[in-house]
Amino acid sequence: MISHICLVFTNNDSIFSYTGLVGAMFSIVVLGCIVWVHHMFMVGLEFRSLVFFSSTTMVIGIPTGIKVFSWLYMLRGAWYRMNDPIFWWILGFIFLFTTGGVTGIMLSASVLDSVFHDTWFVIAHFHYVLSLGSYSTVVISLIWWWPIISGYVLDSSLLYGHWLCSMVGFNLCFFPMHYTGMYGLPRRVCVYDPAFFKLNLISNMGGLISVMSAFFLFYIVWYSYEYGNSVISIYGSSAMVLYMVTLPLPHHCLYLSSPRYFISELISLTFFPNENIKPKKKPSILSILLASLSFSSKGGNK
Repeated sequence: MISHICLVFTNNDSIFSYTGLVGAMFSIVVLGCIVWVHHMFMVGLEFRSLVFFSSTTMVIGIPTGIKVFSWLYMLRGAWYRMNDPIFWWILGFIFLFTTGGVTGIMLSASVLDSVFHDTWFVIAHFHYVLSLGSYSTVVISLIWWWPIISGYVLDSSLLYGHWLCSMVGFNLCFFPMHYTGMYGLPRRVCVYDPAFFKLNLISNMGGLISVMSAFFLFYIVWYSYEYGNSVISIYGSSAMVLYMVTLPLPHHCLYLSSPRYFISELISLTFFPNENIKPKKKPSILSILLASLSFSSKGGNK
């Protein structure tokens, strides 16, 4: 998803280092099958096993770095889109994902893992990688596909505020956990030492801000549908198929499934533009939900 958006942002015909990205994803899949023992460094493994699985866990950072630098290189050609909220969401995702990856390299060393094991440092690590990384991609996908599914744009000013609120809340909530973990606070405790009060207070404030940002996102979506600001144009090159359709996309849209139908409609729009103008109807909430489900089901079948 991030690679696709970066491609459209730069108006290129192909992804930068496509072969490298595919190889990186394949390498992550393969290496991911042989690193599971890094969850068991403290069970009394022999030295050779510790060295092998610690090394393979560190090596998985190489293909991940290839993906990150490819995204950054593509974004380098899209600086003129810095006023777009989705641009900052992608940068935020890269920052959060990279922060979690750096702490993952620390945990992959069996010696350091003996210190950080079963502490809040581990909680901070996997929340940066899994929770924040996954949530960021969900928000990016929503911002990206909502105009196509609903036919309405999301307010840019509100999206800026939501991005700022989310980034502040995420980092206030989870970054102090690195310090509480390094100071020795174990996981799964109901009462902690008063010395950790300030750091936990900061984390609680960040968690509250994060929850508020989630409700803020629901408000932005409702605001878009309620006030109905129609889409004028979409991202990318004018050669994209989506430039030839009316938004929101109708159910079972033949533009995306039948090249013959697409070409005939393209000719019709080119030579007889006035005959293809039809009034737009405001879609219902049910139709938007059905369209989003059809998009997700098509993506899953692929």
